[in-house]
Amino acid sequence: MGAFTYPRSEPGSAGHMDLVERLQTNSVPVQREIESLSDEAAARRPSEGEWSAKETLGHLCDYASHLHDRLYRMIKLEDPLLAAWDQIEELNKRNPQAAQLTALLDEYMRQRAAIVEMLTDLVHWNWARCGRHETLGRISIRQLVDRAIAHDDTHVAQLRSLVAGR
Repeated sequence: MGAFTYPRSEPGSAGHMDLVERLQTNSVPVQREIESLSDEAAARRPSEGEWSAKETLGHLCDYASHLHDRLYRMIKLEDPLLAAWDQIEELNKRNPQAAQLTALLDEYMRQRAAIVEMLTDLVHWNWARCGRHETLGRISIRQLVDRAIAHDDTHVAQLRSLVAGR
């Protein structure tokens, strides 16, 4: 994807397209870290109770799927209810340890591209649209995207640590 060139018209900020750019570019280090691993290395857990790279990537896929659904509902509906989800239950259903690493990475990259495309079309005032999250309470699109970026940063650091420790 090319660079974004939208004007940043919000006073006192760099505008929301900076957030979209972060979401787009955060997928690059995920891809870089994962591509250096074999399926076998990606399935290794650093210790009991910790996630492997495959499990981390599977979780990122699940998270991206829920993020896309929530954002879509917030854009299309007035004040939708955003259900909480159990990340461990979702991960167990997915069973990423049995999946091909390339398939997980392809799924993650497709999901991330769809989220970026959806957010690119929003005009800046739509970023204030809210939903009602079961555990977080009222949350805006902007707040949800901010949380997604922080979530990415946490898991990119986790992947780097896993790759460095192999």
